Amino acid sequence: MGCNLRDLAKAESIDLSDLSGERIAVDVFLSAYQFITAMTGQDGRPLSDSNSRPVAHLMGFLDRATILIASGIDPVFVFDGNPPDLKRGTLDDRRSRKEVARAKWEHAMESGDLKAAKKIGPQIAEYTSEMIQETKDLFDVLGVSWIVAPMEAEGAAAVRAKNGELHAVATQDWDALLYGAPIMIRNLMSHGTKKFGRTLTAERIILKDLLDEHGITHEQLVDLGIMIGTDFHPGFKGVGPKTGLKLIKAHDTLENVAEMKGLEVPHNIEQIRNLFLNHPINEDMDLPTPKRAVEERIREFVQNERGFSENRTMRALDRLASVGKLRSESKPTLFDF
Repeated sequence: MGCNLRDLAKAESIDLSDLSGERIAVDVFLSAYQFITAMTGQDGRPLSDSNSRPVAHLMGFLDRATILIASGIDPVFVFDGNPPDLKRGTLDDRRSRKEVARAKWEHAMESGDLKAAKKIGPQIAEYTSEMIQETKDLFDVLGVSWIVAPMEAEGAAAVRAKNGELHAVATQDWDALLYGAPIMIRNLMSHGTKKFGRTLTAERIILKDLLDEHGITHEQLVDLGIMIGTDFHPGFKGVGPKTGLKLIKAHDTLENVAEMKGLEVPHNIEQIRNLFLNHPINEDMDLPTPKRAVEERIREFVQNERGFSENRTMRALDRLASVGKLRSESKPTLFDF
């Protein structure tokens, strides 16, 4: 999840209608994990179909993608590519924690403690390669655009937004700002849902406003993020967002802060900075164009293959039809010619 800049950022609550007409990048992996950890069975594992195949990710993306489209938003879903070598330590740590949680979950199941199993289950959730492919297939039948980033989804999306190809980056990962996303949208994929007794709303954070408010440059924000801690470096012990801001404003660079506090500068500091300031994208690949969905293909995929209910399917179809994004192969209209 990178570094947490919430204490430094002013987040403006917005409605989905405020983003109507805009092309918004959506971080697939973080959204997928929201769905598979929120929609679970009694044992804490993601909801499955009659063949024991996970379906929570498909249910979530079917509902949220069609809600965005019905709101006039043109989503571009971005999948992570190969993780940078610098992220290996973070990934190893996540894997270790998941193995510990899995052992606890198995013990809870063996002892019949379903309450504990349900609580632990989300900690061992996985978004497998099969589930990733199913998500891509769903996007294809919905007619929505998707791409695979060379490395980090929010990094590639931020660069494309900075280049003017996209309006904003929708993610829960604050690192999007370090990558230079001009506009970051949080809670886009959970807008209107209930959590801890309150209704979540989408939030807009504007990078320029954050930099201007605190009187720092984007490069200094990157150094600040590295000091707090990112997926590529654990950060300086005892340095949080507010302390880090004071230090970077007083001493200008991470190296100067480290010298003043007697800390060791990361040996690969330039490599880390470069990941944030010059993140790779597939420069020869244009963003795909969205298409009108075909009702029969959607029904075949979600109802016939996955057993989704008629009500769930119709909600999605009605949303697409409401904005002219649905057609039928068996019942063509004048708009199809």
